[in-house]
Amino acid sequence: MSIELSGNIAPRPLFARLTDRFRNAVIRWTELQCLESGEGDAIAHELNLSKAELMALVHTRAGAVESLSKRLSNAGLSEQALAASHRETLRDMRRVCSLCPVQPRCIRDLKHERRAAPAKYCPNEETLRALVREKQQKFRILPFPAARN
Repeated sequence: MSIELSGNIAPRPLFARLTDRFRNAVIRWTELQCLESGEGDAIAHELNLSKAELMALVHTRAGAVESLSKRLSNAGLSEQALAASHRETLRDMRRVCSLCPVQPRCIRDLKHERRAAPAKYCPNEETLRALVREKQQKFRILPFPAARN
């Protein structure tokens, strides 16, 4: 990525973008060849995924993890705090987000800052709501008990 002196991000030249896309395609092809061997079954087992889910993750669009990060931020949740307190839940949310069939819509909505729309289609919405409720209950200020005489 090139940066101008004013601090604005300048667009990358077309050749550089094409070279990056080619390099990423070669890397993915190499990874896919490894996954199609018996090694793929072992990796899927370690990640507690089916081989089909693992293959789908390999072919995931770029932006899935960023989308989840933005959704968490919009909900007032810290990804780092969730990684510490709800590691399995966060991992599952990442998996669901990566395999989501409406990912392009999600990316588009986040780009245009549409925060109310996800409830209609996001498979992680219920989990997000539950985490927000848990956070609100945890930090709710309780009134002092009545003084005893």
